[in-house]
Amino acid sequence: MARAIGYVRTLGKTLRVVPAAFVVRTPSYKGLFHLFSPGASHSLVTPRQLSSFSGTEGMASRTRLLVDSISKPDEDISPELESENRMRRRLALSRAITLVESRSPKHMKEADLMLGTLLDRSFPLQAGRDGKEPNTKSYSSAFRLGIAGPPGAGKSSFIETFGLFVLDKIGNQVAKVEEEEEIDQANADGIACTEPFLPSKVAVVCIDPSSTISGGSILGDKTRMMELSRHDRAFVRPSPSRGTLGGVSAYTNDVVSLCQAAGYELVIVETVGLGQSEVEITEGVDMLILIVSPGGGDELQGVKKGIVELADMLVVNKADGDLFPAARRTAADYKGAMHYLRQRIEGWGTPPVIMASAKTGDGMDELWAEICRFRDITTSNGQLAAKRRTQARYWMWKHVRDMIVAQTKSDPALRKKAETIEHHLEQGLIPPRVAASELLESISSERQP
Repeated sequence: MARAIGYVRTLGKTLRVVPAAFVVRTPSYKGLFHLFSPGASHSLVTPRQLSSFSGTEGMASRTRLLVDSISKPDEDISPELESENRMRRRLALSRAITLVESRSPKHMKEADLMLGTLLDRSFPLQAGRDGKEPNTKSYSSAFRLGIAGPPGAGKSSFIETFGLFVLDKIGNQVAKVEEEEEIDQANADGIACTEPFLPSKVAVVCIDPSSTISGGSILGDKTRMMELSRHDRAFVRPSPSRGTLGGVSAYTNDVVSLCQAAGYELVIVETVGLGQSEVEITEGVDMLILIVSPGGGDELQGVKKGIVELADMLVVNKADGDLFPAARRTAADYKGAMHYLRQRIEGWGTPPVIMASAKTGDGMDELWAEICRFRDITTSNGQLAAKRRTQARYWMWKHVRDMIVAQTKSDPALRKKAETIEHHLEQGLIPPRVAASELLESISSERQP
């Protein structure tokens, strides 16, 4: 039995997407293969049709190796090979992220196949799949946490302290926890809300700003997390923003999905040092924590619209030493301001304001308790599942916009039309809005037979 990944042409003339299929040679039909796909009936294909997978055979082979290394269950690994498998999985995850971040058309097709194959592991909230009703009471065992804040707030140092706290203080308890209750079979694809959240592995995705001139990135956030990045149960990956506004990159959602597929139960996304308007981070995480430094603003600053009103929790960092009095005043200002904001999440109430210190580790216990409480609330009332479905639609339309722009720049006829419209725009003959409408009409007419 050979595992095939890609697009395959079945007995008809239409291409059919096969995220993860099994091809078996049939003894009854000489030269034919049976194609089995999850959730679909099998089809017969010829060797020639089977060779119509997207990309070369080498591409499919490399993709298959990445998928197998990332998705192999831990229970299938012997204890003596556990360390070696962990290193192999981290290497495969790094290569998979590089693949999804590539702008090469060849790599983009391969990345599509890989993401489709890993869908069941990265996005277990299969609402309505196979005709079943969506189970809003279950959620993925992975929890996605966004860390946002202005430059200089100490986000990277805070994440390292928090990540080590989770791994050393929380993750080590996994082996000690005994099963007290049987998990309800209705929640077999998730985790029951009554169970404690004890992540044993943590992944961190650091979004680093890219130069608007050269397009390059320093990717230096990882250097502030040296101890965490060396931890055998942690994975730290810097990712360039490539000019994308909103605090994240265009591929952040795909990178987070790969980390989930690799078995990291807690995925932390650190945004670009942002201001009040960069709010796209909320579309890629389950919970958003805003980090501010002492003296970060008065009560009026707290009620300004933007990232503050979207935060599920606010942490005043650097609450230690000489900055402790200033941190206490800042926390009091934000606590008063939060009461004026409209409640967004049912049952969560006013977002808590916590003082913490990345230097001393103070406040981490309280912070973790609030994160677990938020996770339980949004799971029990179904808001976590609903939010992830909304986020999936958001990223679909975002990729549509990006693909339209990429197609316009790559297609010779459309590029020539765009250059003509740009010339008219520069001459002041048409306004930008009309220019955009004309270009969109050209794209539509190009697709018509």
